[in-house]
Amino acid sequence: MRFLFVIGFVFLFELSMKAQTVSEDSEGSVSFMSSQNIYVKYKSTDGILVGDTLFAISNGISIPALIVKNLSSTSIVCSPIGSGGFNVNDKIIAKRRIENKKEEKIKTINKDNIFEATDSSKLSETEKPKDKKNKQAINGRVAVSNFSGFSNTPAHTSNVINYSLSLNINNISNSKFSLESDILFRQESGQEKNVRTNVFNALKIYNLAVKYKFDDNSFLCLGRKINPNISNIGAIDGLQAEKLIKNIYVGAFIGSRPNYLNYSLNLNLLSYGAYLGHNFQTSKSNMQNSIAIVEQTNNSKTDRRFFSFQHSSSVVKNITLFYTLELDLYKFLNGQKQNTTTLTNNYLSLRYRMFRKLTLSGTYDARKNIIYYETDKNYLSTLIESETRKGYGIQINYSITKNLLMGAKTGYRFQNKDQRDTKNAYAFFTYNNLFKSQLSATLSATMLETTYLNGNVYNVRFSRGLNSGKTNIGCGYSFVNYKILKAELPLKQNIAEVNISTELINKFSFSLNFETDFEKPNTFYRLYIQLRKRF
Repeated sequence: MRFLFVIGFVFLFELSMKAQTVSEDSEGSVSFMSSQNIYVKYKSTDGILVGDTLFAISNGISIPALIVKNLSSTSIVCSPIGSGGFNVNDKIIAKRRIENKKEEKIKTINKDNIFEATDSSKLSETEKPKDKKNKQAINGRVAVSNFSGFSNTPAHTSNVINYSLSLNINNISNSKFSLESDILFRQESGQEKNVRTNVFNALKIYNLAVKYKFDDNSFLCLGRKINPNISNIGAIDGLQAEKLIKNIYVGAFIGSRPNYLNYSLNLNLLSYGAYLGHNFQTSKSNMQNSIAIVEQTNNSKTDRRFFSFQHSSSVVKNITLFYTLELDLYKFLNGQKQNTTTLTNNYLSLRYRMFRKLTLSGTYDARKNIIYYETDKNYLSTLIESETRKGYGIQINYSITKNLLMGAKTGYRFQNKDQRDTKNAYAFFTYNNLFKSQLSATLSATMLETTYLNGNVYNVRFSRGLNSGKTNIGCGYSFVNYKILKAELPLKQNIAEVNISTELINKFSFSLNFETDFEKPNTFYRLYIQLRKRF
């Protein structure tokens, strides 16, 4: 591969910076959701700014998911990017900034023990102050969750138990080594034989890596890890390195992709590449640009080669922008290798807070099927004929009064070969502190039109926080009316739900969600329970 054009491109970025920063991944989780906002809780929000982009984990891949609207010392209020759904306790990754401060010449005075400054070179080894820069810190969580589905029909009861572990040890034994992990084991009724055949049909290792920091500006990482600067390629099993030079960072990696069938280690899927990026940050704005070029192989043959660009910023007051694109640089058709350029992903999200009560946002998305010419060679013709799918989305949120909120969004997606374009519209009203009792009520409606159905969903939901926000209870009712095209009878459902989440003692938390829908003469039930311990 040729990287010269990449190097030339990155130096077109603005180089005049006011602060030097490095960054690290910080893991949080969704703590509460309203019709308008997503609330994410972190151990600390230091280094996170309004307008930053937060990332969600989907099938082991880190994708842009939320935009920071407001934050406190441990909690962040976010608006979603696009129309993706979230659940309480979903993992959310923030790229937290850490200032790369120069060594201070003036020592901080300890008010409890004022003493005269002494030249440390004259102290004995036992008298020299210990370096606390690499102090060990451990955080993580372990959780057990159970999802059950049952009914009054002859259908078998489904039951899934998930055991998850997330463990991060920064500066192991006060050294420069750190460990991070995110592991899930899925136990599903009736699938015991598949697990015995191959444990990776149930065991999913999303992250398991050791990092060595040479200093605040460079590191080396070994293992499976999603790199937030090139999150679009997913997890990398191998070696990653990054170096910060003022406000420009440069990195490279070599390793393999996880197996595309069960997410296990597959050394035949070798991949390697490099990336360059640029950070800009002030107290009121920030901007990040990054580019990468990646070669992915299958049994030593080129599977895919592509270039990616990502931009996020809040440089202009009240405007937050996120943009990403991917260009595929390789084709292998009819036994002929071609170095060509094809736009496969083009996504733009723009959010504008016109004034305190009114926020507008919009998205544009154009995607083509990604083709891995060796992996997908048995059905290349089907993938190649697939046209670009395009979509638009518009959203508006407005605070009518202090407690009364409203919002609406609409989406439009199409391909030329579709018989009908896909359309959707959603609107809601939320009233907080109803009857001055901290009770919130939300009324919403959704309308859908796709290639194969027309549908309407109406929902009302109540929720209330208790015990200073440590406990949240809620209940809701939905009426679903789907008309399947070319089907004789419509599909109508009445769905009721109740949920509770609470923080117990010693950083234990518990959540329960029960849902039932009525389709005469049948009734279906779904139960989700989770017990989680943070440390």
